[in-house]
Amino acid sequence: MTIECIIICLLASGSPSSTLETSSRNLPRSRCRYVRRGLSHMERNKLQLCNGWSFKTGSRSAAVASIRCGETCANTNTSQDFPDYSSPPSKLQSLLTRAELLLSQRDTARAFDVLAEAYPLDPTSSQIASMFQSCMEINVDVVQHRFHRWRTSIGEENGGHFTEQELTNLFQDRMGLASLLIDKENYDQAGLQLRNAIEETNIWLNHALIDGRHEETNGVTVPELDTTQFKHWKPQIDHAQYLLYRTNAACCQWDTYFQDGDKLRHAFQHTTLPSGSVIRLLHPFDALKFPCVSLDLASKIARSYAYRALESVGVPVEAEFFNTEMDAALPRQVVTAVRPRTPNDNPQRKVRVGYLSPDLTSRHPLAFLMQHVFRCHDKSQFSVYTYSLSSNDGDEGPEVSAIRESSDSFADLSPSGMSPIQIYQRIMHDDLDILVDLCGYAGTSLVAEIMASRCKLQHENGGRSIQRFPIHVSYMGFPGSVGSSKVWDYSVFDKHVIPPSLRKYYAEALVYMPHCYFVNSHRTVVGGPEDGIMLANDKERIDLRKKYGIPPMAFVYCCHSRPDKIDPSTFRSWIKALCQARKEHKKRGAGHDSLPVLWLLRSGHEMEHNLRSLVRCEFGDDIEDALVFTDVTERREHLKRLGCADLFLDTPAYNAHTLGCDALYMGVPMISLLRWIDNTDGDGFADSEDGPEVASNIRSDSPKSHNRMIPTDKLASKVGASLLYATSCEEFVVHDMQAYENLMVECSINRKWFDEVRERLRASRHLSPLFDTFRWVKNLETAFLKISTLGVDDFPDIYVFEE
Repeated sequence: MTIECIIICLLASGSPSSTLETSSRNLPRSRCRYVRRGLSHMERNKLQLCNGWSFKTGSRSAAVASIRCGETCANTNTSQDFPDYSSPPSKLQSLLTRAELLLSQRDTARAFDVLAEAYPLDPTSSQIASMFQSCMEINVDVVQHRFHRWRTSIGEENGGHFTEQELTNLFQDRMGLASLLIDKENYDQAGLQLRNAIEETNIWLNHALIDGRHEETNGVTVPELDTTQFKHWKPQIDHAQYLLYRTNAACCQWDTYFQDGDKLRHAFQHTTLPSGSVIRLLHPFDALKFPCVSLDLASKIARSYAYRALESVGVPVEAEFFNTEMDAALPRQVVTAVRPRTPNDNPQRKVRVGYLSPDLTSRHPLAFLMQHVFRCHDKSQFSVYTYSLSSNDGDEGPEVSAIRESSDSFADLSPSGMSPIQIYQRIMHDDLDILVDLCGYAGTSLVAEIMASRCKLQHENGGRSIQRFPIHVSYMGFPGSVGSSKVWDYSVFDKHVIPPSLRKYYAEALVYMPHCYFVNSHRTVVGGPEDGIMLANDKERIDLRKKYGIPPMAFVYCCHSRPDKIDPSTFRSWIKALCQARKEHKKRGAGHDSLPVLWLLRSGHEMEHNLRSLVRCEFGDDIEDALVFTDVTERREHLKRLGCADLFLDTPAYNAHTLGCDALYMGVPMISLLRWIDNTDGDGFADSEDGPEVASNIRSDSPKSHNRMIPTDKLASKVGASLLYATSCEEFVVHDMQAYENLMVECSINRKWFDEVRERLRASRHLSPLFDTFRWVKNLETAFLKISTLGVDDFPDIYVFEE
């Protein structure tokens, strides 16, 4: 997706910067159409969702910065984005030879044109990607030298000039180059390009705005641009800051973690909503993951994306919508729904439920988790309609087959062939009572726009419509508020992830499940020891540990979560506890091969290098030897090797959801942090474990800044606790990091107690509500039966209880 993003964004606004010219050239419109036609409706919307860029009005620099903006891009298969431009190899080779010659002459503008023509012939070519990178590297090299000459000559009588157009070219090429480097997982170099882009722009703007109000501090300041002629730079700088934070998080580069987080939060807190586009540059999913973003701000970001979805389908939304959406939805009435012991065998009419998702593929965790949910529906009371927006035609993996076979109707809706409104109208043909969105903002903007299409159809003909519309429910895909009671009517959660004190941050009505809201199919999919995934005995466990470089007799702390879920404060707490545990084991006479270790998922060599360097520098070489890394593997092997671990460590900023279910089902207890005090509308991680009065005196660049705590007020930070409560492991829910560290040590040295906990957890596979898919579906059906009887004017919160 990266290369087509760059081509589309650059051609849609002009041309790439040239090392010989500072003005843009107009490219032939036919060239723009030639390349743009390869980008599907879904992918165009993905660009807009990722970075707030519009094909009609967007700026080139904001768009180039979009690449790899989040799970939106990573979760979408792009194998069908471009049509089949079959061509004789000689034509492609001729274009590449020509581009290579132009690059050798440093004629990057014409080289880019040739590469844009070659790309659709072979979108997977690494040679084309490398040539695009060379274009931008040459541009950056030439223009940055002119910038440095200008900077050193400031104040001299015959000092040079550096125009805003030159700055624009340099900024854009650095952003594009960073995107290509991110695709190659070269995060350090990508971060360098992003940081240079920010600093160079700030230096130039500070110089341009010197009027007594903008004085440099430590060399560089961020000018207040909102009221200046340069205010168009603010969204671009803010987006670069966002990508820098995200890039560094992906490889655990934490040298400026808190400083960058403070800058990012400051940028979004000072954005006018909803007209300001800056807040849309931060994707709602990243707003949930980034601990520097408060719950209040994350809810506003989700709201801004709901606003965009309505705008995209043509709903004339007034500005008041954004500011009154929350207030209009609250307070809500509360009703209860009690699941009867015996179902109604003679319903007057079946409830027609539709499930909509782009992620019903054998590769996505959603399909793995929900594959046996649909077959548990009571078909005497419910008709199940499933709508797949996946572009993976012919995907007949076991997950997809299970979903297809257990649905009364399974429809493949091609997003490239229909607009969002057309897709919604197709769904309307099935006369649904309830439409469940299994995506939210987790994928492209398409699903949100499909759900927003109801508002468009409702408001046609002056608001007078005789059509019957389904009630909209958001579930599973997006672990947070969808931000709108106009696009979605309900979200399904539980009391642990949304306690009463945080209810006000959720615009939609809520269904509260009696146990954990997070469903899975582990009991029927993974099975027991006889199914070959669980380790059968100690010998098999020891052999598998040896395969992964784990000492056979060591106590193994494990975290196989993505690196961008780990934060420096939590990691340092893990290492402190690991040091203490190893010290206690040595006191008891344990040999080196029996000392506890920390087992982490490797995500590129830079991530491992950065973590090892931190541990070696702050804790010593001996502790660095206690780190064990493993690579990503296929799902079955992933589940099996989890049995090698003793204790899973949850990440506070964004918990282990699917992975938490995996660990608990494999009999591995998990520690999860759930703070008593939340920081819903404060400064993200601005507080300290020592209290806010101490934190107020800690600068973000202070050596003590790593003591700043990670809040757990967002829903995604509370799922781990909900999983543990549903498996009767509430003693593993801790309320501060000191308790987290203490419990880590206790588990490794009090083995009798810990072994009893593990046995209890293993027994809970067949007893706990977390792994009882049939029971979970019955509770959901209870909510759906209540929803299907409601009017359309007011939706109360629904608490589901079991008899």
